[in-house]
This record gives sequence, structure tokens and C-alpha cells, in this order.
Amino acid sequence: MLNTQVQASTVQEPLSEGAVLAAAEQAAGLSDWGADQSFRIGLKELLRYAEAFHPSPELRARTYNWVVQILVTKLHLIDDEKIYPEILQERIESPLIVVGLPRSGTTILFDLLALDPASRSPREWEISMPWPAPEQATFDTDPRIAAMQAAFDQILEAAPGMRDIQRLDARLPGECNAIMSHHFASLDFAALLPVPGYDEWFIRNRVPGQYPAHRRILQQLQWRGPRGRWLLKSPVHLFDLNGLLDTYPDAQLVWSHRDPTKTLSSISSHIHTLHTALGSGIGKDAIGAEQWRNWRTCLEAGLKAREENPAVEEAIFDIANRDLLRDPVAAIASIYGHFNRVFTDQFAARIAHFMAHHEAAGRVGRHRHSLTAFGLDESDIRTTLAPYYQRFGQLC
Repeated sequence: MLNTQVQASTVQEPLSEGAVLAAAEQAAGLSDWGADQSFRIGLKELLRYAEAFHPSPELRARTYNWVVQILVTKLHLIDDEKIYPEILQERIESPLIVVGLPRSGTTILFDLLALDPASRSPREWEISMPWPAPEQATFDTDPRIAAMQAAFDQILEAAPGMRDIQRLDARLPGECNAIMSHHFASLDFAALLPVPGYDEWFIRNRVPGQYPAHRRILQQLQWRGPRGRWLLKSPVHLFDLNGLLDTYPDAQLVWSHRDPTKTLSSISSHIHTLHTALGSGIGKDAIGAEQWRNWRTCLEAGLKAREENPAVEEAIFDIANRDLLRDPVAAIASIYGHFNRVFTDQFAARIAHFMAHHEAAGRVGRHRHSLTAFGLDESDIRTTLAPYYQRFGQLC
């Protein structure tokens, strides 16, 4: 496990690429950054926007610690490739990938699909700390599980409202947002750090190497860890469905649909809860405008890819969140039927048990939020997203 944490008083100002790279090299005892250093593109932007916010010493230290942790991991992954070149031969075949706007039911869909005994989903703890490579024999007892849960518990202590918004369990499947943070190409940074501007840069630019870097993490997790057919999830894939399929040409995509007027108020409330705990001082109207810009761009990019690339359109199965909640077993069975996957009685029983007994299922519908609280207008959203409503309104 990695320990690169420093106190706020020891972080140099301003944050710089050279400083964090040097700190990572010292912590890891390694200095080879590999042939592809496209990760530096996002790194530079993240540090630039972090400093533009004029962060407090505590927020600067939070950013520094997270960045150095990622860089130390990257150095170790590259070192692993040299010692164990077979890692790069690991094949990621026919992954099932959940997409759709955030707060559109993608997480409950993801959790239910992960109940298939034949599937392999990346757990929160191993995504955050993929080095050393997870081992199948110790997968359920790895000490990184407790470390990740402790970090989640700190978030819940600072922001108790998150309990009704998002499940934070180190053992449950984690999103590709966290995987892509290892390439500094993730909206997780904007959610957990005061870096206004980074998210706008991210949504306007496709970072070279982001999906090969994503695949590299999966290879690391699969190499010595549990095997199965990969199940993945993230709304951010809608920004670059073409890039996703370039790296995973046999991917099968499930697009979860829910009325954007509901998802936008929900994600705005989610981000506001996190930033309140963080003490960023970013107001509700600013958060609402930011989320509206981000996810409007995301939705438009996803629709454009479907319209222009037949391979993207062919790879997608559309599902209504309301249908999933009304009859989860039938909804999951319809996905499996579409992609010619085997849907077993054991899987169906697991879905029914989860919905009846798991805390994550009980959370559905508890989160209260509104558009007006974040300065957003329903009619404006419906007008701007008219092409989406015209095609998928029946699924909302």
C-alpha cells in the first residue's frame, strides 16, 4: 500500500508538474514514466486549474496528495510491465458497459448486473489502489479494502447527506471515472476538488491515451485477480463513444435513460453536498450552471456519435430506468437477451434478493432535489435537449 500523504504546511506553492513528478519518483524509488506520457496533458491542466482557484493550504495539500498517489501508482505499473511483460498480453473481451447521464439509474443497474456470477466488475478499492496487483486468493481480505472504506467513511462523516445520494462501499463495483483518474482524465477531480475550469477543459477535449490507459488498469486487475467477463460503468463514456469502441471494439453498451430534468437536479445536489463538505465555497447556482453545461455537452456528444457511427449505434441497448425499477429481473433479462448472454435462475434470484434486502436498493428514491435550487429552468432544459426528447422521450 502507498503512503504519500503530507501535511498542508509542507506543500510547496504553487503546485507544479515538476514538483509532483519529483515527489512521486522519490516515494516510489522509480523514475521511468514509460513511452506514452500523454498523462501529463491532464496533469498540467489539473494543477493549473487547482492553482487558479487560490486554494487554502488544506485544499492544496489534498490535491497534492491525490496527484502524487496517482503518479506513484503509475510508476509502479510501468515497473510491473518491465518485470512481468505478460500483463500487457491480458485480453479484455466483450465488456458490458453501462452508460447514460449521471443519476439516471446507472449505479443500481451496475450493481444488479454485477450480481451475475460470470461477470467481473472492478471494485472500488482495487480501482483506487491497483498496485500491487490484486490477488485472487486474498481478494476479499486485502488490507486495501479497509483503507478505502476508511476514506469513504471520512467523506460520510464530513457529508452525512451522501448516505441518501451515493453508496460508498469499498467492496462494491466502482466507476470508470476512478479508473480514468489514473490518466488525469476524469470528472472525479472536479467533484472532489475545487478546480473550476478543469471540468470545462475535460469536456471540450479528448485526452490522447485515455482509453489505452483505462485498459491497462483492467489488465492489472485481471492479471492475478478474479476473472470473468468485464462489467464497467460511467456516464463520461458518452463524451467519447468512438474512442471507447476504438479500444474495446466488441464492447456491449447499455444506455440507461431517465428524464434529464431529474438527473440534472440530482447530480447538482450531489456535487453541492461534496463541495459543502470540502469547504470550496462554490455556490449552488455556479454548480447548477456547471453541471448543466457538462452533461448537456455529454448528452449531445453521445447522440452525435450514435448518429454518425453505425458501429456505436449497433453496440447500444437502450433501457428506461423506470422499467428497471418496476421489474428488475425482467429488465436485466432483456439486456442479456439482446446481447445473447446466458441469464440464469441463480442470477435472477440474486437480483431479487438484492432489491429486497440490500441497503443500496433501499436508497433508491430517498434523495430530494430540485432544479430551481440550482438556478436551472425545466423549460430551457427541455428546449435545448429537444433532439434527445424526440428520440428517447418515451424512455424518460
